[in-house]
Amino acid sequence: MDPVSRVRDFLLDNVGHMTYPGNPCFDARAQRWLVPICCRTEGGALVVGEVELDRDGHIIFAPSREELNARLAAKSNAALP
Repeated sequence: MDPVSRVRDFLLDNVGHMTYPGNPCFDARAQRWLVPICCRTEGGALVVGEVELDRDGHIIFAPSREELNARLAAKSNAALP
């Protein structure tokens, strides 16, 4: 399965519609796909995490909804003047 489609489905099922997958990259040494997790905000898109998939598209690691919310809050607060 395409890593972007897999991550998109995971995010819709587990996080919500305000997140979407970014551009994937393949780590040839580790044989893993790394797909950034982007979040739509009023100020634009922010990268709040990353999903790791094996070469066959199975999710190896994904941050929890709570982790993503905490990262978004931290990044949003850091952007305030």
